[in-house]
Amino acid sequence: MKRQIAYFLVIFIGFLTLFGHFINYSPLNNFIDNDATQWFDIISGFAAFLGVINLLQLHLNKISRKKDNWRYSFITLFGFLIMIFFGFIYNGSDVSMGPHLKKEGSAFYWMFQNIYLPLGATMFALLAFFVASASYRAFKIRNFEATLLLVSGVFLMIGRVPIGQLIPWWMSLEIYICLFFAFIANRFNDRKKLLISLLLSLILLPFIVFNLDLTSLAVFKITELQEWIMDVPATAGSRAIMIGIALGTIAQSYRIITGREKSILGD
Repeated sequence: MKRQIAYFLVIFIGFLTLFGHFINYSPLNNFIDNDATQWFDIISGFAAFLGVINLLQLHLNKISRKKDNWRYSFITLFGFLIMIFFGFIYNGSDVSMGPHLKKEGSAFYWMFQNIYLPLGATMFALLAFFVASASYRAFKIRNFEATLLLVSGVFLMIGRVPIGQLIPWWMSLEIYICLFFAFIANRFNDRKKLLISLLLSLILLPFIVFNLDLTSLAVFKITELQEWIMDVPATAGSRAIMIGIALGTIAQSYRIITGREKSILGD
């Protein structure tokens, strides 16, 4: 019976919230915009409290059973209790409880600025190395998609640094020619023909482009090319991802409000 009531509440509130965006009825709109938001904040507060209890149980259990890296649990619990003490019990200044969290003279504010923020900056600094490692693995030329990722990534990195603005038009053309022949190299059975074609293209095409007065085209400017990559292909890809996320959210919401999704109650 407890699960049936929970399912009923989820379905009822789900449909009520859904209809509130399509029905222009002031009591319903007020519930969706104000009351439901306050309910969410109250439930989030209780969920945070349960998270705190779970954190204590997890690390105390880890210490008692001396699991792997159980000594780090002491540091976690110590930092947790210290922040609780200075956040709820001792303010360390003349400011009343509550506002002291943002007062520069309070102990809580000092620990937040001088301990928590530097630790966060350290974590992000370490993430930079993981991103570089992941980029190295992703940029390996295994197939056509990985090659596109590598080429666009190189152009973006060059275009974002000051040296990208110093690259002349003819050097950009030489880069494009080399990339083009890199894509079609497997179609040449004779390597001498490939080398001769590449050298002739590197020598003749700059003269042709110069005589046709095409040197002012944006494609020969790495900085403008990387802006085009960010504005057109990258934007299109990000919008496609957002559309996919929206469709997935709609499908998951439909499963929840119709009672088909039971994982929300621990099943």
